[in-house]
Amino acid sequence: MSTTNAQGLVSAGVIVTHNSERFLPALLASIANQTRALDQLIVIDDRSTDATTSILSEHGIMPTRASSAATDLSTRIAENFAQGVRKTPAGAVVILGDHDDVWRPGRVAHQMHAFEQAPLLAMLASDGEVNEQETLRTTFPIPADWSDMSKAKQFTYALRHSIATGGASAIRPVNLTDIEVPRGWLHDRWWSLAATAQGRMALDTEIVIDYRITPEQQVGLDSANQNAGRLAWLSGHARNAGVSAARGSEIMKLVIRARR
Repeated sequence: MSTTNAQGLVSAGVIVTHNSERFLPALLASIANQTRALDQLIVIDDRSTDATTSILSEHGIMPTRASSAATDLSTRIAENFAQGVRKTPAGAVVILGDHDDVWRPGRVAHQMHAFEQAPLLAMLASDGEVNEQETLRTTFPIPADWSDMSKAKQFTYALRHSIATGGASAIRPVNLTDIEVPRGWLHDRWWSLAATAQGRMALDTEIVIDYRITPEQQVGLDSANQNAGRLAWLSGHARNAGVSAARGSEIMKLVIRARR
């Protein structure tokens, strides 16, 4: 791994695995082939029973056992990622990754550059290719004038639409006021709303991952509509974004922050 860059920002990748042997070799190879190496890679393993931990060991990675005992899938996924984020160095930029995606070679360099250019940035949501015709942004479209919108208008839009997918996102926890994820929320949904409420959410169309959705996925995605295919799952996830945001007391504190 590389040493701290000249700007002083440390990059830390966080991945959660669960019976990931089919996908890990390609993922780890893509991380190793970055044009800008990660300073640290943290893996949280959620009780894998296949060769996942052996593959990680072969790559010199000692995973941390997931501590979550949650039975609700969204809460469990969020707690696993939050556990990984807590293990990152203070002030680090955390590059989030699903266990079955492939990172484009320039991902770390691109996302780290964004945080270096905006020291107060809390979250960056980039794009990912689903297939040759579709990207995450075709399912999760973003307003062309996002950067010019007021904080309140950005937050209103984010409440009604899913604007970030964890596997293609990066956060800087030190800049994210509401870092603790309430039970029942997915980490990427909560963090994107929290960052937007602070006016510290950036969106771009840079494709940083090849996004894979399969029936075997166990971590990183809601299971709804998986068997209907990749695009059907993405569409269903986007349609449900508003419903998942309807959590009164949790949302209200973000609304108040967005209106300040």
